[in-house]
Amino acid sequence: MELNLRVVLFWVVVLHGGSVDGSILYRVQEEQPPNTLIGSLAADQGLPDSGHLYKLEVGAPYLRVDGKTGDIFTTEIPIDRETLRDCRSLAKGKPCYLEFEVSVTDLIQNQSPRLIEGRIEVQDINDNTPQFPSSVLAISVPENTIMGALFSIPLATDRDSERNGVADYALTAGPDAATLFGLQVAEDRGGKLPQLIVLGNLDRELKDSYDLTIKAVDGGNPQRYSSALLRVVVTDANDNAPKFEKTSYDAEVLENSPVGHSVLQHPHRRVTFSTANPVQDLQDASQHSYYDSGLEESETPSSKSSSGPRIGPLTLPEDHYERTTPDGSIGETEHPENGSVLNVMVCRVLCFSNFCTILCFSVL
Repeated sequence: MELNLRVVLFWVVVLHGGSVDGSILYRVQEEQPPNTLIGSLAADQGLPDSGHLYKLEVGAPYLRVDGKTGDIFTTEIPIDRETLRDCRSLAKGKPCYLEFEVSVTDLIQNQSPRLIEGRIEVQDINDNTPQFPSSVLAISVPENTIMGALFSIPLATDRDSERNGVADYALTAGPDAATLFGLQVAEDRGGKLPQLIVLGNLDRELKDSYDLTIKAVDGGNPQRYSSALLRVVVTDANDNAPKFEKTSYDAEVLENSPVGHSVLQHPHRRVTFSTANPVQDLQDASQHSYYDSGLEESETPSSKSSSGPRIGPLTLPEDHYERTTPDGSIGETEHPENGSVLNVMVCRVLCFSNFCTILCFSVL
């Protein structure tokens, strides 16, 4: 009668342990050394101390079971929460479980093996450091950006769970950038979003880049952190008008000079050239021809671009032009190929707020 009671009790425990709701639950921190005791099936489930054979069916290579006592231990392969297949896709803060199955054979009764199922909750420790996607992070900020504008900084990631994940950011700037840039850390669904805030006026012509240091720290104890170089590149805006070194330039040209003859050479940006009536030139833009020195596209009306200004000659744009008399009236039309009298045409460059014009007059 006593023997039958023991058998019935054994069956109740095994069935309860193998239930779908996972009533057998152990907890262990990840990265424990080998042979760390997780739990004892015999003691924890009220099974007899002897007369049973335990065998691990599911849980290798992270677990091993003592065949006589049912004690569950860690192995030489550490349980890393971040690498477990069933835990890698878990959302932040969700518990991570390692499932196991152990078969139990009653050697006294010579019965078929029964299965005990359970789970081990693998608890996170702070074993990972926050990492930025690169050691050098670059952000482009236009030089005409208004104060208070925000720019997103690439996020640092931490493989640890939310508690030990990225907790905060810090920005370090040198004297030249401390008054121009700051850091704002926003909250987004429990995560931290670092943002660069512009505090001052930028001028690319004075300085076109700034090097700062961004630091990410986690919430572990002790904390882990890493840093990256944050390079702020100030991009150009069309905030400067073309300028000449002087307000006027003098040049001389022979009236029978061939087409393409050099009249004036200077490292300028844009020049309006005219050989017709000065008043008509200022009123009719179609009479103007332009000289483009090849500046950057953002600072010139030309569609061409180059690495910077270059010196180039201003040439005659037409294959014939008009002579003027001393009183300003228009004389006869001369062609270069006719070999006419070598009257000298004097040209003067006049510069206004946004353009310059060359006015040419004949000197008899």
